[in-house]
Amino acid sequence: MFNLKKVTVGLLVIGILAACDNELDFKNELVDTPQQNEVQDSPQQNTEPSYDAPRYHMTGGWTNGEYYIMINGSSDIKGSAKYILQKIPKKGKEKVVKHMQLTESTGNKLTAIIYSENSNRTSFLTLEMNKEKTEITITMPNEKPVTYKKTDIMPFEFNPEYVWGE
Repeated sequence: MFNLKKVTVGLLVIGILAACDNELDFKNELVDTPQQNEVQDSPQQNTEPSYDAPRYHMTGGWTNGEYYIMINGSSDIKGSAKYILQKIPKKGKEKVVKHMQLTESTGNKLTAIIYSENSNRTSFLTLEMNKEKTEITITMPNEKPVTYKKTDIMPFEFNPEYVWGE
């Protein structure tokens, strides 16, 4: 009934199936291993802000018609979240320069400590961006919130009398 040819073919089929089964198990192990690493790494990735975080969108020019503000990153070797906020009126040479250091970020809302270089006084301010990141509302201590819209106009176009920089 069983001849050598049938037994050989049967053993080959069993051997191939066993090899395929071992190969599939090996592939599953390889696929499972990176997934386990991703799960372990995900808490670390979540602690660092993504590009969608508002701090990456807050730099640049903003205006509300009366004032133009420019928010720039500050040169800091440590890489901390420091910024310079310059605010000027539509006319005149009044100069308001505040330094900010971000302390907390929740959704589209940022909290920062503000200070001037020539003063030891500090206070908190909040910056809140809309979902589209086209408007920013700044709330200074003891003041009403002020909303600014992102603008592409250059500072000298807004107020030609003002000398920009620090």
